[in-house]
Amino acid sequence: MSRSLLILQDSPEFGGHEAMFLRFLPTLVQDGGYDRIVVRHPMSNAKLAERLQPYASDTFEVKPWPFTKQRAEPYLAGFRRTYARAVQQVFGEMRPTATLLLQGRIENCAVPLLAAPRGSFVVSYVPMAHKMADLGRRAVPGDWVRRRLYRRPDRFIVPGSAVVGQVRAAGGRSPVVVADNVVAPPPRPDRAQAREALGLAPDARVALFLGRLDVRQKGLDNLADAIRRDAAQLGGWTFLFVGAGEGQADLETLARDLAGKVDIRCSSWTDSPHATLAAADLLLMPSRWEGVPLVMLEAMTYRVPILASQIDVFQDYLPLANRTDFANVDLADAMTRAISPPVAESYRTHVGQRLATTDLQQSSMRFVEALRPEGTPI
Repeated sequence: MSRSLLILQDSPEFGGHEAMFLRFLPTLVQDGGYDRIVVRHPMSNAKLAERLQPYASDTFEVKPWPFTKQRAEPYLAGFRRTYARAVQQVFGEMRPTATLLLQGRIENCAVPLLAAPRGSFVVSYVPMAHKMADLGRRAVPGDWVRRRLYRRPDRFIVPGSAVVGQVRAAGGRSPVVVADNVVAPPPRPDRAQAREALGLAPDARVALFLGRLDVRQKGLDNLADAIRRDAAQLGGWTFLFVGAGEGQADLETLARDLAGKVDIRCSSWTDSPHATLAAADLLLMPSRWEGVPLVMLEAMTYRVPILASQIDVFQDYLPLANRTDFANVDLADAMTRAISPPVAESYRTHVGQRLATTDLQQSSMRFVEALRPEGTPI
């Protein structure tokens, strides 16, 4: 019997979620048992297209189309008829055994969720499933409208156990499979060389923020306020912000305001952040919400201490001493404590044990099994 897999993605951005899917893809192609795999993605997502191109063949079709997620998608998805007709057409042509939706959030691929024929087996691969209140937005009508989206998939794949509870709270009732995010960064670069290349003093204490400069999600406002409050005690630290986003202007203002008091440096994002990570004494993660951040896992792999917020995913991965309330923290004290020898040693032991519970091959096989309608979720 012929087996086929349809994969849909409608975000113009390439992020950690897509990167993790690509790590599972070799196992999916080799061991999934599909005679045909078809991928549809936005024309604007050139990076995803580039990463998928090596797999293209007579049995692995990668084709862009003009559809992307839009603002207010949970409310407007039912009215996007041209997009819905295109989804229904590809379903009619393929009659896929399974359909995989790559969803950065449930809003992504809302049109395919609603347009998929009744009886088709649809799997949502989603990195987070927070309620609107968790995001600082109104629960009504936001959560109510999204609840019907969470109820459509026949199965969910999520990157960590914390997200299982999020899916259930959001209204998802179908089985949820955990395929842990797993990273394999290059060998840790030499610390001294990394610091020299970045213009950092060999003996500087470096606190790093690495990633998208999204003020609310990443908690950059709380971090900036904490730096301002404790500026007099932070003279021995260098704060290095590496990333891009709407928070960049605020950080540049912070650097100007505290010039001569606190060393604050901003740098654009790089696709090879590992030298920056190796140069740091501490990674700061003040996020209000996350899935399972790859940068966290890379820092853990390098055994770089982390000071993070108290959200569920950090509770799952990090010791209590490496979590804090950035809105009220004595930042200088918390940072100094996080890199102190006894706390740092306890952190290294903890993250070594935590990382030992994950494995790329195991996660890949869980991912593949979750796409089989006849399979039993594991």
